[in-house]
Amino acid sequence: MRVYWKWVIKTVPSLGLGLLMLASTVTPRQANSNVEAWLKYFGIENVPLWLASKSTDTWVFWIGLVGFCVWAIHLYMRPNLRSGKLSIMIREGEPWVEANPAVDQSQAVPISGWLYTYRIALINSDDSTLRNVEVKLTSLEKEPKNSHAIGSHLKLRHDRDGRTNFNVHPTKDPQFMDAIFADVFRFFLGPAGSSFLSVASLPEDMNRHIPVDKYEVKIMATSESGEMATAELAFIPRPDQIPDFRLLKMQSFPGVTSSLS
Repeated sequence: MRVYWKWVIKTVPSLGLGLLMLASTVTPRQANSNVEAWLKYFGIENVPLWLASKSTDTWVFWIGLVGFCVWAIHLYMRPNLRSGKLSIMIREGEPWVEANPAVDQSQAVPISGWLYTYRIALINSDDSTLRNVEVKLTSLEKEPKNSHAIGSHLKLRHDRDGRTNFNVHPTKDPQFMDAIFADVFRFFLGPAGSSFLSVASLPEDMNRHIPVDKYEVKIMATSESGEMATAELAFIPRPDQIPDFRLLKMQSFPGVTSSLS
């Protein structure tokens, strides 16, 4: 409960500036300016001439608006960009990109090849566990018509029971090998003309093959305490090589407890 009282206290300046803007646009009685009218309403009769000018209302309104915006940015944006505990990372090599021999059973004649799984790692930089984390695919640029993965949970590495909520314990390993890994793309490389790509989302019965092409994806991970990380990534096919998976942008936002403590 202490956290919520801190939030209330920190929003008092925004409330005051909003009321100041409102006061500059309405008046309780006739006067040269709304500011003058409010001062007289509260018992101040000898109002200076510069406050009684009609232009004072405009100045007060814009001062209140600028102050409201500056305080909102200070209160919400700056801490969000600096102190998030949850982050998303990718790297080269296993387990970020894992290669295994596989067989494409979707063909009339099964085809042998290699299955490459492209993953992200969820990093917890705090000393306490982030509980009930969900990770979802929120956008897929150039979305194929047969794809229904947007808005779906991503599949956890080696997870067989279809869990969508999980705990992310503090990440202590310098190489992040103790992080939670979530699959994003699966790329099957078979003989010429037999490769396919799919999104590793849940439920798996909605997971269909999509054309092998360049895709930009957005992923969001959130915890029950409001910790959030968003990442923009790109899947890029390359001639005569396995596709590349790049992190374009990542932002980490704190939860309620973090931003108000």
